[in-house]
Amino acid sequence: MKMKIFLLLLLFSAAAIGSDIDQAMVKIYTNSAAGNYYVPWTTDAPMESSGSGCVIDGNMILTNAHVVSNATYLQVRKEGDPRQYQAYVAAISHGADLALITVMEESFFQGITPLQLGELPNAREQVTVYGYPMGGDALSTTQGVISRIESSRYAHSGLSLLTVQIDAAINPGNSGGPAVIGSRIIGVAMQTMNQADNIGYVIPVPVIRHFLDDIADGSYDGFPSAGFSYQTIRNEAFSERFGIEQEQTGVMVTKIAFGSPAAEVLESGDVITEIDGKQIAGDGTVEIRSGSRTRLDYMVNRRQIGETIPLQIIRNGVPLRVEITLNTTLEELTVVPDKIYDMSPEYFIFGGAVFMPLTLNYLESWGRDWYLNAVDYLSHPFLFDNWRTESREEIVVLTFMLPAEVNAGYESLQNEIIESVDGALVTSFSQFVELVENGTGPYLEMTTNLGNIIVLNREQALVANSEIMAVYGIPEDRYLYIE
Repeated sequence: MKMKIFLLLLLFSAAAIGSDIDQAMVKIYTNSAAGNYYVPWTTDAPMESSGSGCVIDGNMILTNAHVVSNATYLQVRKEGDPRQYQAYVAAISHGADLALITVMEESFFQGITPLQLGELPNAREQVTVYGYPMGGDALSTTQGVISRIESSRYAHSGLSLLTVQIDAAINPGNSGGPAVIGSRIIGVAMQTMNQADNIGYVIPVPVIRHFLDDIADGSYDGFPSAGFSYQTIRNEAFSERFGIEQEQTGVMVTKIAFGSPAAEVLESGDVITEIDGKQIAGDGTVEIRSGSRTRLDYMVNRRQIGETIPLQIIRNGVPLRVEITLNTTLEELTVVPDKIYDMSPEYFIFGGAVFMPLTLNYLESWGRDWYLNAVDYLSHPFLFDNWRTESREEIVVLTFMLPAEVNAGYESLQNEIIESVDGALVTSFSQFVELVENGTGPYLEMTTNLGNIIVLNREQALVANSEIMAVYGIPEDRYLYIE
């Protein structure tokens, strides 16, 4: 009899917890339009999509950034209510693939108990994922276990951040829904591995807290980057050569981004043996909890912008202790930025020549397999050598020509990197525009990475610009980000 009562209490408790979670669930309806990176003065066709979210403290709905990216109009529907309410993005982190959205109509939140964040779970714990996957309109749940915890690449941003892998099904529409243990959020459903079955990833609580702490002052700073590359150490002779006492310990600095925090402290050839109090193994990993390891990058991106991080290094055989002040993001240190969202593409037209900075968005105009289809000299910097140098902050591309009399003879030129303007080396897109507009000679002369020389009559190009834009239906000759 007592056992029956106990089981009934357990069932009642589980039902109560499930009910509390259900009432905090939200389905998100997104209308979006992304910039067209081949014809940059236009946008792609509008799209409709849906995702999931849950109500947390402060009348906020926690979801994925990719659910609301490039949104032109948002609506939400709470569980059990047929009405759709207009919603707005309150804060967004494309790096963490997280967003907070809200509804101005306060009645929306009446009767909802916000869900609370839990902690980083342990492997093999049971987890439940809530959301609104495709195939129906009702709330759906799937269950599974925590498979592993380590840093992985976020598909939305390209950053390598802490993730929790689960075997519960995550389907289109589940994105943004909470993964729950007990009654607390342990993560937000993010992505799946398409090449395997039942491998899903959720954004864990430490990353969620990083986002919430970051925006607490009203602005979003992002995840810091130290700005260096390294090679792993797994060879005894290598360790002996560089004065490393223990084989397979530490990593060697190979490249440093110009202007990065690392540039003020580290040198190529330094061996980093410890970061933020954690010993680095020769494979580049650190222990984050007993029996669990992940890449050393985690020790950097778990920090906030402006914080310092201590390192133990070996330089020329001499052990040293140094500190790096993490005051830049990865986007500020790379030549080719990762995906850009919620912004129109930058471009500049002069004499019918269309110029853009090289971005991952532009590379993706070659399609899903852009890394195979794009010309090598455009894909190589992003894939293999993306740190800024003293002479190059951005890569400027002549994307194509709008054929006109003023640019006759250059119609076939496309996808070439502009190396110089009137003899001056091109270092960034804004500087390139200044070089073109501030030239005083009768001719504008540009050289490309393929050795082509483009000469335009400056006065004729200026006069022709408005006529060319009228012919091709282009409203403005430029869209530039204000620095």
